[in-house]
Amino acid sequence: MLKVRRLNMDSSWQINWAKQSLLIDPWLIGSEIDLMPSFNKQWHRTKPVGIDSISNYDAIVISQHFSDHCHEETLKRLDTQMILTTRKGARRLKKNLNLDSPLVIPSLESGNWLNLGALSLCLLPASPKLSASFSGLIIRHSDEIIAYFPHGYVLTEKQKDILISYKTALLITSFSSFKLPFYLGGYVNPGLENAQAMIDFLNPQFILATHDEDKCSEGIVKKIAKVSYPTETELKELYSGSFINIDLGTTVELKS
Repeated sequence: MLKVRRLNMDSSWQINWAKQSLLIDPWLIGSEIDLMPSFNKQWHRTKPVGIDSISNYDAIVISQHFSDHCHEETLKRLDTQMILTTRKGARRLKKNLNLDSPLVIPSLESGNWLNLGALSLCLLPASPKLSASFSGLIIRHSDEIIAYFPHGYVLTEKQKDILISYKTALLITSFSSFKLPFYLGGYVNPGLENAQAMIDFLNPQFILATHDEDKCSEGIVKKIAKVSYPTETELKELYSGSFINIDLGTTVELKS
């Protein structure tokens, strides 16, 4: 049984699958800053679940090294004995939190997987076809996968050749469009068209929207970003029967 709990209205989740419990990108307190507050400072519009309400997890998974995914203030309050992350994420955690134990998740193309009980994880490195540099995550159990793309993704042909062998139980991806000038990275979230291409290929049984919170913010990014958010109603109409919404703090069981 696959169970998913929403920890904030942005991109923090708890996933329970195959007797393993994973915290994904926990950002539950405070703000996050990119470079400096005058450039970009953000905080949740809706208060996340309390850290004290989270227990009995086996590992924390950090999908990106950026502070809205790798949030040190939150991690200081959690059990960080088992952290699975990217190479850059591991370097950040060793430097800023003095952690020596982060495990680097191998890339899909390497043919290696990081095993945690009955689950296996691999990373899809930042796509060269998207202007911003963000990675994706695959969680596998037997012949089923969860695909997590908080900033969208463009799969390479080699990645498609590998993933076509698996059934996608759940796709967690962004549907919003968040665009900066090209010299600041271009698309941070590539929007509905990118999500649709992923859905067409993976044919997921269930779909969740992530990283689409209209957060409070200040700084240069707020002034120059072009942002659009599809509504829950629009997504339900587009993906009737597959799209699900999970309320804050609620756990949903997904039956395959």
